[in-house]
Amino acid sequence: MDVQPVVVGIDGSSTSRDALIWAVHEARLRGAPLHVVHACPHPTYDPVFAGGFCLPPIVLEEEETDVALDCAGDLARETAPEVPVETWACRGSATSVLLDQAQDGAGLVVVGSRGLGAAGALFLGSVSSRVAARSTVPVVVVPPGTEHSAAGPVVVGVDGTPHSTAAVRAGAREAAVRGVPLELVSAHLVPADLLVSPLTPPVDLRSAYMERAERVVEEAARTARALGPHLEVRTHVVEGLPTDAIAQVAGSTASLVVLGSRGHGLLTGPVLGSVSQSVLHHATGPVMVVHAQD
Repeated sequence: MDVQPVVVGIDGSSTSRDALIWAVHEARLRGAPLHVVHACPHPTYDPVFAGGFCLPPIVLEEEETDVALDCAGDLARETAPEVPVETWACRGSATSVLLDQAQDGAGLVVVGSRGLGAAGALFLGSVSSRVAARSTVPVVVVPPGTEHSAAGPVVVGVDGTPHSTAAVRAGAREAAVRGVPLELVSAHLVPADLLVSPLTPPVDLRSAYMERAERVVEEAARTARALGPHLEVRTHVVEGLPTDAIAQVAGSTASLVVLGSRGHGLLTGPVLGSVSQSVLHHATGPVMVVHAQD
């Protein structure tokens, strides 16, 4: 059976170069081919101006695109000569092109956390957050300057939801591929209004929240061990915000952080959950976002 390819998007930015190099190493780790994709957006029209005033998109010319893809392919082959590499340009927005690649059989989509915005400025979260929110396959968002490592543990944030269970399963697979421990993190924090409310029931709320977090992380550990009996699974129950708890356990040594995301909002369509968004915004290492299958 063919191994599903790793797909990485490039846009000419230094961040997409970092994502490319990370993706090459990841493809080698998985024994998978690498597909390098550059999106060529259609011209955009400003509805404010009658007659449709054309705003030139931030996009490389055709010749520049060919050069960028050739350079990307050469860099990938120099980094890991044993990895089969294909490159191509696709018409459409970066988000739609990468989502199409996900639906067309990719095993993993890799994007930089920043890309080229208006006037060449850098912006955070536009393409990366949209692709992570909507992709049908796992997405890894790579911050600037990230180096690939398969030596550190895989860290997974858990909260007992179906998306959390999907993250645990994905994290267990990633830890097994890397041969590293799986760190499961469950955070608990008593809401401040419950602590000061005169209607607060006479129980130790902190203990109750901690016990629930312990149950959640132990159930997650059972799920992980069922997938890999020889996998080293460690559990952490941390008092505080989920984002802080994950960062605390991941530190600077984690090779990957894995998160589940709810993936949609009632008004805005597919969006990332608040924890996923916050972790991605502050991450200093690669973060994988997965969704539970409906």
